Order: sequence, then structure tokens, then C-alpha cells
Amino acid sequence: MPAGTVGFEAIGKVEDDDFEHAVEPVLRGEIAAGRKIRLLYLLGAEMGEYEGDTLTEEMQFAVRHPSAYERVAVVSDEDWLRPALRVLSVLVPGQLRGYPVAQLPRAKEWLAAADGG
Repeated sequence: MPAGTVGFEAIGKVEDDDFEHAVEPVLRGEIAAGRKIRLLYLLGAEMGEYEGDTLTEEMQFAVRHPSAYERVAVVSDEDWLRPALRVLSVLVPGQLRGYPVAQLPRAKEWLAAADGG
């Protein structure tokens, strides 16, 4: 991941505990260090089931820390994500963009860019 960004790849079944134990501590560390969150989620071919409670956990965290989020990139070829991202872009603090897996490098560039990209 480029400097100033954090990223996670979903592999296998993604559960709400995964957010609590893997993602949330990293995001809390970014917030504690006074850095804006520039976050990449890679939901690639290795991802299995994605529990709905996981998204709820993530959204609750974002709502509790709205000023901490600067950019979120979701990278996936999953068709169901496209309409969901349109809805979430209104709810997620900061900027949210979706990218197909083939554009993973472009997503990383956007996250790291000094301007609005």
C-alpha cells in the first residue's frame, strides 16, 4: 500500500468479528495518530461469503468517526457491489469510489494522491 493509506483484502468468509479484530484496530491507530483514513478494501476472487453484519459494523464505526475518513476505495468485480456503492457513497464520510480488480493500481494511486484525484 502507498504511504498514508491502509488496505485490507477479504479472503474466505468475511464476518463481523473480522472487522472488529482486524480492521477496526488499524483504523483506530490511524485516528489516534491524527491521520485521515485513506482505506482500500479488496474484495477479490479469494473472498467467499460476506456477512451483512460486517457492513453494519463498518458503517457504525464510520458514523462514530465521520471526520476521520478522507477516501475509501472498494476494489471488486462483484456485480452486487455497484448499486450498493452508489447508496453507500451518500452515507460514508469522505469520498468513496469503486474499482474493478483490474484497476487495483489505479485505486491505490487515487488513495495516495495529494489532490482530490
